[in-house]
Amino acid sequence: MYTSTKRLLQTDSTKQDWTMSTNTRVELTFMNQAYQIILLTDMDLDVTSSSENCVSGLEQFAATLTCSRTGGLEPITKVVTFHVLPVNEYPPDVDAVPGIMISEGNVTLPFFIERLLHFFKDRDCPKDNLVLRITEYSSSERDGSQFFIVNSSTGYLYQGKRFDYEETAIQCGLGKGGGNLNITAEDGPHTTSKSLMVTFVDVDDTPPVFVKSECSSTCYTCPVSAIIANVEYAYQGTVATDPPSIKALDPDTVPTNITYNMEVYPEKYRDNIRLENGTFVLLQSFANFSGYAEKSDFTVTVTLQATGSNGQMSDNLTLLINVKVPPTTTTTTTTTTTTTTTSTANSECSFTCFTCPVSSLSAKVLDSYQGPIPLDLPSIKALDPNTTPSSTITYKMEVNPSKYNGIIKIENGTFGLIQSFANFSESKGKSDFIVTVIVQASGNNGQTLKKCVLTIYVVVRPISSTTQQITERASSSPMKDIVIIVLALVVALLSVILVYAVYRLRVQKKKSEDNVMSYEEVKRNNGEIENVYATIQN
Repeated sequence: MYTSTKRLLQTDSTKQDWTMSTNTRVELTFMNQAYQIILLTDMDLDVTSSSENCVSGLEQFAATLTCSRTGGLEPITKVVTFHVLPVNEYPPDVDAVPGIMISEGNVTLPFFIERLLHFFKDRDCPKDNLVLRITEYSSSERDGSQFFIVNSSTGYLYQGKRFDYEETAIQCGLGKGGGNLNITAEDGPHTTSKSLMVTFVDVDDTPPVFVKSECSSTCYTCPVSAIIANVEYAYQGTVATDPPSIKALDPDTVPTNITYNMEVYPEKYRDNIRLENGTFVLLQSFANFSGYAEKSDFTVTVTLQATGSNGQMSDNLTLLINVKVPPTTTTTTTTTTTTTTTSTANSECSFTCFTCPVSSLSAKVLDSYQGPIPLDLPSIKALDPNTTPSSTITYKMEVNPSKYNGIIKIENGTFGLIQSFANFSESKGKSDFIVTVIVQASGNNGQTLKKCVLTIYVVVRPISSTTQQITERASSSPMKDIVIIVLALVVALLSVILVYAVYRLRVQKKKSEDNVMSYEEVKRNNGEIENVYATIQN
């Protein structure tokens, strides 16, 4: 846009011979024996708004020059064409571009999405030199340019690459919030960039994934495939795992509608393990549940599988529970001692340092056993680190169940059974059970030490019928004994009577047999009688 004067011709004439047809843009002037063309108005090819179309016909125009001649000669006429050269003054403009949506799954590539030149325009005319290209977005984590291509001349935008919504780049980078696509328009010296919002449309085609409970996605360190836990044979409650709890997430759906299926091996422990709010729980100790059938350490395997809303099943999550069983002997069982920092110590120690402190003990005994309870530590004692000697320490002992309080004692740091659980008058147990002994010591200053806990696993052995009769006879009441004695006497008397009756029958039978004569004897006797009778007659 400018006003200009163009000097065309210098002449010797002092009169203007050439004239120009009327034109609003230019005019011909004659000054100082020179012809000049003067531009009367600004020449602007551009539009006031990038949304307007360029006006055609402005790029060139024509004017007629006429030279008048004297002497009857015809005037000379010339047509002059003026060309307007465009100047690139303005950068491209961009209107509001709608968001872009692409869906995972099978699409025919390249897949047409949008003609971007509908939104990128230029005030400069003509507009044939506007070029579009994809440039890198400012945040690499949000850059979605890898999935797109653009035709630089036509401005057509295509999806050029398939994507999987569950890929780490999308699930953990672009995510459900979508990404960005940066488009740059160039018209030569000027450039304009626009960031377009990209939405990744998910298809429910992926099974759930097990993750840590605190996670809200399946990214980075969140997924979990295997857990290991260690528990004592007598432990009951929440299984301590790392992570403490788990859950399954479906990367395709929010919120998730997931069901769980759990298998336990060995199957006999299936009903003893539950999943509650992502935490594994033992409803009973393995010791109680199995009836103390296990004699050595063993492993329980729990496999958990999740099913998503689309019916697809996750990979298995495996929990390995390593169960530690205390070692056993013929009569008693001792277990390893777990020690913590406390003032109850091994009786061989004279201070509370290193391996001396003791907080818990465990042992296994038969219900028929009586005497000292064998432990890894033969005995314990309490030490007061502040005083020497610790002779003013007092002990308090609790037994649970309390009914066994009378048969357990502690002497010189050694635990013992005054009588066996089987002989204890109130012991009617038919299955194994646990007795807990809690010992607490008080020092000079009246402060109580941390508790030392002894867990006694009592194994109830089945008894033979003879032993059972003797036991029942020994535990019966005096009246029951009298009844048994009377019954025994009656049985003995009846036996004697029966024997005597049999004897009498045999005697009578023998006498009968002695009084019966044979046929020959009878015949002989009859002959003798006849002879005697004949003699008398004679």
